[in-house]
Amino acid sequence: MPDQSQSGPSRAKPDSPRRQQPRRVTMKDVAKRAGVSQPTVSFVLNDRRDVSVAEKTRARVLKAAKELNFQPNQAARALRSNKSYTIGVIADRIISEPYAGQIVLGVQQAVQPSGYVCFVVETSRSADAVDAAVHNLIAQGVAGLIYAAPGPEPVHAAVTESDVRTIFVNCWADNVEGVPQILADEYQGGRDAAAAAFAAGHRRVAYLGGPPEDYATKERERGLVDAAVEAGVAPESIRREHRDYHVNSGYELALKVLAEDKPTAMICGNDRIAVGALMAAHSAGLNCPDDISILGFDDQPDIAAQLHPPLTTVALPHLEMGLQAGKLLLAGDEPQGRRLVPCTFIPRGSLAGPRTG
Repeated sequence: MPDQSQSGPSRAKPDSPRRQQPRRVTMKDVAKRAGVSQPTVSFVLNDRRDVSVAEKTRARVLKAAKELNFQPNQAARALRSNKSYTIGVIADRIISEPYAGQIVLGVQQAVQPSGYVCFVVETSRSADAVDAAVHNLIAQGVAGLIYAAPGPEPVHAAVTESDVRTIFVNCWADNVEGVPQILADEYQGGRDAAAAAFAAGHRRVAYLGGPPEDYATKERERGLVDAAVEAGVAPESIRREHRDYHVNSGYELALKVLAEDKPTAMICGNDRIAVGALMAAHSAGLNCPDDISILGFDDQPDIAAQLHPPLTTVALPHLEMGLQAGKLLLAGDEPQGRRLVPCTFIPRGSLAGPRTG
């Protein structure tokens, strides 16, 4: 008679160890470690100040929770408190921009310690997508909304009856008034870049900017003009050219300027324009920074620091803008108006004094 143990599908060996998911630490575990009741743990971890708990007991509970790496059940917490722990981020193309994506990182870093998470929706400049996303997020009870864009510009905002707190980061509403905004101080950044060129001794300077109607272009150029006045340089002596923010535009504009005005420094509206300007300088037989200095703007990852020579530029504060937005959402006061976050001047090898003789 055949051995029945050998027929049928193979079975796991009885002594084969099975992986088990680690058990979630509960308030009961914290209570046992701290030597207190479970309700006391709940009062402490939910910061119930209306219930009297001795400070020594409170400290003991917090220490036990930290030692056990206790993580609160946010779903249950939200149900008990009737409070959402989700922040909705309406992202307009920032997911595809490596440096602008720092805005989302900043928001998350600001809200995560308080138990919140970000829910990011990419809308790709579609007003219908914005309206649908915002209404869905509000229906799910988000604690706040943040609109974010890769560059300072107007964006469509959904019109709702909800009083959910809303902040615009690197953008502003083109159809809603009075909503708080957090923007980079483009004027200060442009002024710092130009001031560095003038401080290095440059007087024959060209500015290669983005579209003339663009907010960032206008603010950076306004900073350039004020820096020129402070340095005793006539603003009208600065050659100014405008196109889009791409490498090819920088290349063509720089070739034109180099052939006509022979500047000793070119201040560029962003790092991509600066890359094109550097290529044009090489095409014209000029060495940077010996023959000409080149400055950018943005401090774009994998570009500015990797060029030869490394690009002197201005870093946009995307991470700090996100941090401030997250903190404002969690604050008790309703934020108002426009808040400007300083840019950071980054000196590198592409800026030197003009060649003499």
